[in-house]
Amino acid sequence: MIRSPNLPVSILLLLLATPAAAQTSDEELLQAFGDEEFISIATGYKQPLRLAPSVASVITADDISRIGATDLDEVLEIIPGLHVSRSATAYNPVYMIRGVHSGSDLNPQVLILIDGVPQTNVFAGNRGQAWKGMPVKAIQRIEIIRGPGSAIYGADAFAGVINVVTKRPEDIHALEVGGRAGSFGTIGAWMLQSGSIGPWRSAFSLELDTTDGHEEIISADTQTGFDLLTGTSASLAPGPISLAIDRLDARLRLVKPRWQALLGLQLRTNGGVGVGSSQALDSAGEGNSHRFSADLRYENDAWHENWGLALEASAFDLSVRTDLVLFPPGADFTALGGSLFSNGVIGNPDVYERHWRVGAI
Repeated sequence: MIRSPNLPVSILLLLLATPAAAQTSDEELLQAFGDEEFISIATGYKQPLRLAPSVASVITADDISRIGATDLDEVLEIIPGLHVSRSATAYNPVYMIRGVHSGSDLNPQVLILIDGVPQTNVFAGNRGQAWKGMPVKAIQRIEIIRGPGSAIYGADAFAGVINVVTKRPEDIHALEVGGRAGSFGTIGAWMLQSGSIGPWRSAFSLELDTTDGHEEIISADTQTGFDLLTGTSASLAPGPISLAIDRLDARLRLVKPRWQALLGLQLRTNGGVGVGSSQALDSAGEGNSHRFSADLRYENDAWHENWGLALEASAFDLSVRTDLVLFPPGADFTALGGSLFSNGVIGNPDVYERHWRVGAI
């Protein structure tokens, strides 16, 4: 029998090489065909989640369905290291990542993207005082970076980034409709549809819901303290907070080779103001807003020899209109050097913004 002293070494080298080759092959296949464990917001380009240089998470549409969430905030609550609290004003969500908080209810330290487009209100650095959450039927996946994202996205992302990716034509089965109802006068309906518009494949979503909100009773408010100082009784406390809201979310995605167009519309009407903008109960005040976004993208990986090209242009139009009663009728501040407000202290702060962005890679 002839023995080869190099045989064990050859076998060892073969065994060591095989997993690496298999791993490389798997990664090439995943890059080609896509995978739910890929993320793009960590570096600006698509890569496996396990290789992302950030503490990142991906929540898919299947995950959302399994947990039974109806709003983006309910989904984000399951992310380790991310806590969703509520601001006193209008009960807007405040996203705290790793305990980082700006010290105010405006929450400018966490950047929200929808299909990669920032939803930031430049006036206050947040999503506007009438954001009021986002329904989930149109969401295909949510990508979250827990930790600084400012190197890519700027100062608005110093605590983290949340990117909501909406559904593509292949994610919708022709026509899907549904509805729901629940406590506190909550009623909702939704529709998803995929199809074609000329050479474009399309994905359309429409979500409607309305609620009276839970009417938690506040035993004392800011005006209660002023009443004790001035001897008046203008406060509406004890009384319920105001959390009613009507929401409409509509999105259209058009896709053809190398091109993609995205349109989004969010309407918020008859929005309650929580415990009141001055933390004095306000049963008459309300906030209304519209948020419109349009985005056009072109990608060509074979634009030139060894070169690819990506172009993007987007527009964002935001308005927030409010009618507020900062302090209730009968508020009397004369004893404090102020005035008597028989009709209450009324405020109507409005914000209107238009943003334009262009980019090339």
